[in-house]
Amino acid sequence: MSMYSETGDYGNTRVTGEILLNISYSYKTGALNVLVKKCYNLATGDERRQRTDAYVKTYLLPDTSRQSKRKTSIRPNSINPVFNENLRYVISHSQLETRTLQVSVWHHDRFGYNSFLGEVELTFDSWEFDSQIEEWYALQPRVESNIDSTMQYKGELTVVLKYIPAEKNLMLPLDQGQVKKSFLKGKKASSFTLPKGGMVELLVKGAKNLTAIKSGGTSDPFVKGYLLPDNNKSTKHKTAVVRRTVNPQWNHTFTYCGLQDGDLNNICLELTVWDKEALSSNVFLGGVRLGAGTGKSYGNEVDWMDSYGEEQQVWQRMIENPEVPQECTLMLRSSMHKRNT
Repeated sequence: MSMYSETGDYGNTRVTGEILLNISYSYKTGALNVLVKKCYNLATGDERRQRTDAYVKTYLLPDTSRQSKRKTSIRPNSINPVFNENLRYVISHSQLETRTLQVSVWHHDRFGYNSFLGEVELTFDSWEFDSQIEEWYALQPRVESNIDSTMQYKGELTVVLKYIPAEKNLMLPLDQGQVKKSFLKGKKASSFTLPKGGMVELLVKGAKNLTAIKSGGTSDPFVKGYLLPDNNKSTKHKTAVVRRTVNPQWNHTFTYCGLQDGDLNNICLELTVWDKEALSSNVFLGGVRLGAGTGKSYGNEVDWMDSYGEEQQVWQRMIENPEVPQECTLMLRSSMHKRNT
């Protein structure tokens, strides 16, 4: 009962003591190694029985899913437990720079709630990845988080964006692209060529750590895309469904044509990931919005122009570097409601 997202006893135990960690990163294996060595002077987890049965748990925030959770074994009846256990994460160093290692210590209660004994959080944005750090860290009380609900970890989506200006854009067969306007809807493809203008190409590469919807810890994920504003779904794109995985690879290209230079700061590419259900509604797994993030589209205030962080930055890099592919890995939002600022 002590998972980060579940119920635990945070309030009835005072926090004392320290934890000794040895942290290193291996470029050869692409792995973060968190060697939990020992704790010193922990608080008493069970006051009535006057004992502490300690174990250590870690997450790589903001991922609080089961895939991110690591635990040591339990050391019975000691306020100075020795673990010497390695907790390992396979993750690229560039992704690790965006994460926070949360290390928490707990008392294991066989018959009730596990008791929180303290935690420490370590960021990697300025970490020396070539070094091996061994340090004592003072345990801290749990701090309530004010994280925006759209930032709850739902996994990651990797995409490649490219903008081809009008003067460089070669005509494609109609069935290889989506136009911004809906005037081609219902027309025969053989009767039309694509309208002149620039083109945005989006390669949907894959996703990692999606929510498992089905029994056995899997989902049947696919990606859906719209170029906003789009009142009649004329720009809808979908990838194929990849069966029984939470780490799908699609390598599917969405193409949006008929764009003028002035459109790029007024449109937004919304991508949502879904679990395919045969006999019921598909289940939303997360999403991203790629755009300027100005809050406005063609002079009108709109909720969906709320791109931020890497969503906004990769869009800007695409505009500033035409014809150059821009790859990025984006954390999925847990909701597509307007992001709180």
